Amino acid sequence: MSDIWGRVLVREGAPVVGTRGTPLGEVLDRLESGESPAHVVASLPLDAADLIAALGYAALGGEDATGPTLVQAAPRRPRLAPALSEGAWSEVLPSASRPMRLALAAGLFQVHDFWDASHEAAQRAGDLGERETSAYWHGIAHRREPDPGNASYWFRRVGRHPLFGRLASVAAPLLEAHDAALAARLIPGGVWDPSAFIDLCAGSRSGSALERLAVTLQRLEMKELLQATASPILP
Repeated sequence: MSDIWGRVLVREGAPVVGTRGTPLGEVLDRLESGESPAHVVASLPLDAADLIAALGYAALGGEDATGPTLVQAAPRRPRLAPALSEGAWSEVLPSASRPMRLALAAGLFQVHDFWDASHEAAQRAGDLGERETSAYWHGIAHRREPDPGNASYWFRRVGRHPLFGRLASVAAPLLEAHDAALAARLIPGGVWDPSAFIDLCAGSRSGSALERLAVTLQRLEMKELLQATASPILP
């Protein structure tokens, strides 16, 4: 599995990406100016994993960041939308199947708060037969809508995702430090329970410590899922 998150480092207080240490801000500025992902990759130079890592880091941040809110919000970088689309990634990942590129687009759109575009990409990926990661992003979209009932439906379709064991292991220290009973609810038997997390998100009071914990857990979930979405299609 290619680790996309190791592609972004912080040097002298600023994030850089790729083997040549290209400033993350330069990558984002070029994409926001309308350059295609393929042109940015070729000209800096970067590779597909570098670019996914840059976009993921821009949305999810470093270890001290919180990531997107529990409920959908306005995109923080609205001009990035064209660079997140499946069509843009078809030039960067031409050997990947269209359903897998749509699943990747669903993830990138979701972490950057383009809710409608993420939902549409996840739906189209599922319609074309990709159901493992696109259904998960679909579930996150409805959890953040917020529509807990619809989110539960999509997580039932996800079933026992391979990510749940890994997610439980990275979430366990945070949960156990907060509340052992909550840890037992969210990771029963050492496996992440997405239904319990939907309940936590829906029941967290705005501004509370529980909401802050849920936002942090969601960031971990998105980070792990973006890695799992990207890895099968990277060269």
